[in-house]
Amino acid sequence: MNGYGILLYQKRGGKVDKAMSIGKMRKHIEMFQRPVLRPYIPETYWFTPSRTLWMLRRYPSIFIKPDQGSEGTGIILVKRMGDEYEVRCGRNRKIVGADSLLMAIQSYWKPSERYLVQRGIRLAKYNGSIFDVRVYMQKPISKWIVAGMIARVAAPNQYVTNYHKGGHGETLPKVLSTLFANNRSKVNECLNRIRKLSLIIAETINQQYPIRELGIDFGIEKDGRIWIIEANSKPGHMLFAQHPNKTMLNRIMRNKLLIQKQNA
Repeated sequence: MNGYGILLYQKRGGKVDKAMSIGKMRKHIEMFQRPVLRPYIPETYWFTPSRTLWMLRRYPSIFIKPDQGSEGTGIILVKRMGDEYEVRCGRNRKIVGADSLLMAIQSYWKPSERYLVQRGIRLAKYNGSIFDVRVYMQKPISKWIVAGMIARVAAPNQYVTNYHKGGHGETLPKVLSTLFANNRSKVNECLNRIRKLSLIIAETINQQYPIRELGIDFGIEKDGRIWIIEANSKPGHMLFAQHPNKTMLNRIMRNKLLIQKQNA
């Protein structure tokens, strides 16, 4: 069973209508069609009550996300706690029984939005807070490049790492060195794997959509396993602006100017 065949998206002449906005599920499906990426993609489906309950039987936690959401807004975390469930959205938190679970979830969402449900990832921590990885991809001329890679460290007790939710940027090799106990070989292996996956993801999505920038979020578990959380076709660069070393930010801004000239 998978959630990829149930997406009904418009096509014209066999190609996706590029005027449409690119939701999370569309990008997810494009990535899932590449066999090399599948081992890194967490199970993701359109939200339905039955599928959500099924996912909670399989995994200790799930995320429910608005398909068109950004900046971490509207993401709902659901965790199993014995016979009860913890349901969180932003600063709000409820502990409910099975009979009240769906009502608690729906109390946090917008009826105008369409949601997807994704298995939870047990993100590794840095200084006591979870972190993930943001890779800033750009296509300034004809080839995709990795313009920046940074660790996004969540604010204390937060379950999302986004800058707009209090997350901050840290140097990725430094964070990975802490995770891998200063094992340089493992750090380099992880960095190289993320770079290669990022290039494949950008090229894959670009086959259907005329994008020149892409923000890719990777989750890393304590044992070093890498997951592709999602790809953002309108990435922000505030984490790079916030970082003391401006090398990546300067590269991103130079490439933005090149992209503007190419599009002019």
